[in-house]
Amino acid sequence: MALSSHPSQSGGLSAASFRQYVKELAEEGDLLSIFKEVDPRLELAAIVRKVYETEDKAPLFENIKGRQQNGLFRVLGAPVGASSLPGKRFIRIAKSLGLPSESSGRDIIYAINRAKKRQPIAPRKFETGPVKEHKIFGDEIDLEKLPVPLFHEDDGGKYLQTFGMYIVQSPDGSWVNWSITRGMVNGKRSLAGPTMSAQDIGVIRKMWQDRGEDMPFSLCFGVPPAAIMVGGMPIPKGVNESGFVGALLGQPVDVVKSETNNIWVPRDAEIVLEGVVSRTETADEGPFVEYHGHVFPGSGKPCPVFNIDAITYRDDPILPICVAGRATEESETVWALTQAAEVLNICEAAELPIEMVWSPFESHCLWFVLQVNWSKLRALQTNMKDFCEKVGHTVFSTKPGFYIPKIYLVGEDIDPTNLNELIWAEATRCQPEINEFFFDAYGNIPLIPYN
Repeated sequence: MALSSHPSQSGGLSAASFRQYVKELAEEGDLLSIFKEVDPRLELAAIVRKVYETEDKAPLFENIKGRQQNGLFRVLGAPVGASSLPGKRFIRIAKSLGLPSESSGRDIIYAINRAKKRQPIAPRKFETGPVKEHKIFGDEIDLEKLPVPLFHEDDGGKYLQTFGMYIVQSPDGSWVNWSITRGMVNGKRSLAGPTMSAQDIGVIRKMWQDRGEDMPFSLCFGVPPAAIMVGGMPIPKGVNESGFVGALLGQPVDVVKSETNNIWVPRDAEIVLEGVVSRTETADEGPFVEYHGHVFPGSGKPCPVFNIDAITYRDDPILPICVAGRATEESETVWALTQAAEVLNICEAAELPIEMVWSPFESHCLWFVLQVNWSKLRALQTNMKDFCEKVGHTVFSTKPGFYIPKIYLVGEDIDPTNLNELIWAEATRCQPEINEFFFDAYGNIPLIPYN
């Protein structure tokens, strides 16, 4: 196996380097370092929630109660939250994708859409990297001694994993999945978290279970921002996210091998946890205040246990977090936004006359807004019912359609990224029953509150 000796030069590209991303946010006045001691129990999360609600600067907590000197860890809140900088509401999303700070919602969707059409660029492998600067193994590990935040009073525990990236791979190594799913501290050396059967991590875990084996994993924090954006994107099953990240960046992601398994992780990640997901062991996980702003007290349930065998991290590491709740937070700016980009790609492949797709942040990942090209629609010589049914079946039958249950079709005179225009159009143009079509054959993610 040949290993590279020269890492990719990000050239100041914030999308390729988490540390560069943090540096650029500070330089543009969209990050605030907090040196006053902050309690990880509720206080830290309350500050982050206030930042989300006011679209204020991303807070970098330098002095968390219980933090080890130069060790685990600092915390970055609202890493991809919306911003109140004039003309730069989407600056954190844009920088995560290597786009200009002033990019619009349309610019962002189109950039992701263009990257889908490029050839994948595979990661480049290295012997070592910054994430290997510190290593702890086995019984040295004690998650309960770390300043892991308690986000909400109703949460079932402390959540270490809210904005990291799980990397798992099929037993034959042909499919490597990068994805985001939550993880609650479950003792000194384990997390508990969902691996839904409809999600890629659940599909791959089933492959390992069928072999009678635990599933190896590596959980990476502070990865290249483009990687975490793609980790929230509904890439088709069997496709490696790493290649799409390379296409988005125009260069490979530099990776190093995990210490205890055969998984390759971003070499300049902040922190990596390695271990196995038990094929049989479960633990109660949750409840957790969800992305739609609701919590159901006492709704925790058994979830797989993620046993941890090693932790590697760089000097003075930063843990990025997402404090879920009312919009706008990373569920909307990462997950819903990248799903919208994928829906545009799906509609184009189906030759539907869709110009733009957006998921309004305020809809909490529950709406898609599709802008229709009038001239192309007229050329189809179709009618409202047939066209709506074609769009509905096309979208709801796909991976992103599982997550978002409502579609709004608007004309070219409505900007999908402008909520005021959307509400005006819905209120004045959409007749109950006459302009509404239902697709009961398709299921939705069970986290939707009214399901």
